[in-house]
Amino acid sequence: MIIASNIVKRYGSKLALDDVSIKVNRGRLVSLIGPNGAGKTTLIRILLTLMKPNRGEVEILGYNPFKHKNILKEVGYVQEIPNYPPFLTAKELLELSAKVKGIDKREIRRVLEFVEMEDFATMPMIKYSKGMIQRIAIAEALLGNPSVLIMDEPNMGIDPFFSLKVRELLQKLKKDNVSILMTSHEMENVKKLSDEIYMLYRGKIVFNGSVEEMIKKFLGIQVVIETENLKEAEKLLNDLKYVKGIFNEGNKIVVRLIEDRREELLRTLIVNGIKVKGFYMDLNLEEAYSRALKNV
Repeated sequence: MIIASNIVKRYGSKLALDDVSIKVNRGRLVSLIGPNGAGKTTLIRILLTLMKPNRGEVEILGYNPFKHKNILKEVGYVQEIPNYPPFLTAKELLELSAKVKGIDKREIRRVLEFVEMEDFATMPMIKYSKGMIQRIAIAEALLGNPSVLIMDEPNMGIDPFFSLKVRELLQKLKKDNVSILMTSHEMENVKKLSDEIYMLYRGKIVFNGSVEEMIKKFLGIQVVIETENLKEAEKLLNDLKYVKGIFNEGNKIVVRLIEDRREELLRTLIVNGIKVKGFYMDLNLEEAYSRALKNV
């Protein structure tokens, strides 16, 4: 579990974090989103005790990491742009990390195989691409099966196939009760993985809730209806008082509702003989995020 309570951080006269509180329970993945300069990396550095807050408290698995440094051995960390010594090989780096964490060196083979870097493990990292460096960062974070995983832009520079593999790993880690905090600008990953979102803007939390709650708040209720009876469905929808707008997209109709009356809408369609092939909420998180930035 990760808890940050009322964190304040100043750089001189600049207020980087203003009374920020977040919580990540066991078996949950929480995404921290926001534009560059919002304070995401500053908060992560405080959680990892890389810098001290001016005010506020941090707990990792029930302990204050500033007072109980050993608890950080339970934390895996993927930094946004890893800055590893270029003369080291990945194997040497992971051996050093395993030694610091008190982890059996046999773990190194397991994590290298997972990130598919075992064939490059003895090559100096100066020869690695950005994506290869990121894979090693993920491998290092996974050493010792941490109870807490903090990932700052984990998909930076990696290809779509491996990105899917990371996504599958995170789903498995959630089932294993790992607490995961992730920052990302990739809203598709945020949408598919997040149990909860915190949005930071100019050092303040401006939104906290689920993906669906964020979309509801900033876009309203938008429902996608798939049917062959497009004309009949549109005519029926135009007569419903709680329908705010209708947009035709090929064999789909996107319906914007004034309030959340999805069950009633579906029932009305079926009762009136509309053959509904698909009926789901339009989860356009990227558009909701863009709208949120304009509204804060």
